[in-house]
Amino acid sequence: MANEYINFIIFLENTLATFYQKIKNVARLEGARNVLEFMEVHSFEHAKIIEEFNEKFPKPVMRETMVTDFQNNLLDAVFTKISEEKDILKALELLADSEESLGKLYESMARLLKKVADYNIMIAEQIEEIARQEYSHRDLLLKDRDRLAKKLS
Repeated sequence: MANEYINFIIFLENTLATFYQKIKNVARLEGARNVLEFMEVHSFEHAKIIEEFNEKFPKPVMRETMVTDFQNNLLDAVFTKISEEKDILKALELLADSEESLGKLYESMARLLKKVADYNIMIAEQIEEIARQEYSHRDLLLKDRDRLAKKLS
C-alpha cells in the first residue's frame, strides 16, 4: 500500500525542483545560476531519497480480507458447533474459545498497528532531515545573496 505522505513529499520536492529549473533561466537571476542549479538538483535528490526510502521500507499493511475471512470462518464454525451442541455448558465453552481466538486476532492487529506507528516515526524522521536541509538551503541562498551584494557594490 502506498503511503500518501511519502508520495506527497515526493510531489512537493519534484515541484520545487521544477520551480528552480524554471527560475534559473530568468535573466536577472543569472548571477545566482550556480546556486539555483544546486537547489534544483538537491530538490530532485530529496525526492529520490524519499522514494528510495519508500521502496526500502514498505509500509506494513493489514490484509483485511484475511482478517474478515478468519472471523467469518470462526463464527460460522462456532455457530454450527453450538447449534448441534445439546449441553449449554459445552456451548458456552465453545463461545469462550472463540472469544480467545478473537483476542489473539486483535493482539496480532495491535502488533501490526505498533509496526505502522514505528514506520510513521521513521517517515517523520526522514521529513525532519529534509527540513534541516531546507534550513541549510536557506542559509546557502542568503550566503549567495551576500556574495552578490558585495560584488554589486
